[in-house]
Amino acid sequence: MKKNKIITAVIFAFALLTTVFAMSNDGNNEPVKQEMKTDTMQVQNEQVQQDEKTIQNESNQESMSSTTAKDWFGFDTGMTEKEFQEHQEAYIKRWIDFQESIVGERKNISEKKIQQIMERTRQDAIIRYQQRLNLNAIPKFKQFGIGPKDYFTGYDAQGVSPYTYATTISQVVVHGKVIATEGGYETKTTPVYTLEVIEMLKGEFYYKEPPKTIKASLWLTNYKVGDEIIAFLGIKDIVKEDIKTPFEDLILKSVGTRLFIREDGYALQGPNSVGKIDQAKKIIKEIDNINNAESFYNMKFGKE
Repeated sequence: MKKNKIITAVIFAFALLTTVFAMSNDGNNEPVKQEMKTDTMQVQNEQVQQDEKTIQNESNQESMSSTTAKDWFGFDTGMTEKEFQEHQEAYIKRWIDFQESIVGERKNISEKKIQQIMERTRQDAIIRYQQRLNLNAIPKFKQFGIGPKDYFTGYDAQGVSPYTYATTISQVVVHGKVIATEGGYETKTTPVYTLEVIEMLKGEFYYKEPPKTIKASLWLTNYKVGDEIIAFLGIKDIVKEDIKTPFEDLILKSVGTRLFIREDGYALQGPNSVGKIDQAKKIIKEIDNINNAESFYNMKFGKE
């Protein structure tokens, strides 16, 4: 009987030890496996999140690089912002070199004065860039009596530039009839004319649709309703802030001259005739074709 109790006790103890050992294995191994599995999933999730962030950043950079820049008037340049800036700088450098080749060496001028001249030259270059004057075309303008030095003789300020020269720096040239006037001598303000468009000679691409009327601010003029003129229009100063206004809504300024159309069909610049109106219009169109302002942002202005 005593022996049986001992055997029973041994069996019970063995069973107890087996259970404890099994529980010990469950406690030590299974949770570790679960913990390792959780850590692996966390690393994988973090990697996925990092990959998604990288893809998003690359997408943003690609989007920024592919977004084309608009110019001061809201026109698409077809270039990225960086390319647009580089295009301007190439033009400015070319203009400065262009002027230096005309003016030549400056003697007996202080360094301060030279810096002022260079800054003014840079400002002039920006104006010409915004006017879309094609520097590559200037040598071809010689056939119309326009020399490179003409761009540095103060024509613009004096308001006496030949109409051929004015064509090159105009954004818009229009043959029109005066149908309304505002301001003028009586109000001591620059007169603004509403012109009924007879023919667009340059710059129609600036408008969404061919304009029927154009408003023009023409200083030192006194035209009447019914007068026919050819107006050379655009900007005369740097556009420092983006206008983003449709050309239809702009009041354009005279860039240096205008032609009055006499009843006999002759065009007058001041008191002087420049020939029949049809011949003047033909020359204006030829200059416009050579300048090719519509393709300005596709042109290269690096040193040739």
